[in-house]
Amino acid sequence: MGKIFLVLTLLVSGFVFTESKMIPLSKYMEDMNMSDPAVLFYVSARCGAINFNMADLSKNRKELYERGIKAGESFTEMAIMTRQVINPDDTPQENQKISIDSVSNIANEYVKVMNENYSKSGMYFTDWMVEDLSTCSSIYNSSLEE
Repeated sequence: MGKIFLVLTLLVSGFVFTESKMIPLSKYMEDMNMSDPAVLFYVSARCGAINFNMADLSKNRKELYERGIKAGESFTEMAIMTRQVINPDDTPQENQKISIDSVSNIANEYVKVMNENYSKSGMYFTDWMVEDLSTCSSIYNSSLEE
């Protein structure tokens, strides 16, 4: 899974300032049916993305970095498994590639918001991004208890 983080890190780095229209993850989850595999895929991919971004920004804080990598990889694996349920006729390699691409694309959207927010406030994470991390952390902690 270390390969997944390396690919995501390379894709996330070096983006320009731009406006993004992401909604808070909790708002998305309120409006969607969480038993729908497509919704679970998106939530998993999005949680993987925000955790990889947190890890990337926390390289000098070992505990946060390691938790972000571990959670990011866990959510990415969940996305891959969910996509396999959605598209059972696709090969595992196809599902893995598409899932990693989805996590990367969402991570890139977060980076756009982070770059814009940093230029305005000196902080990368917006309030709703902190809330996204909290939402994903709750999901991650629940998965560890199972």
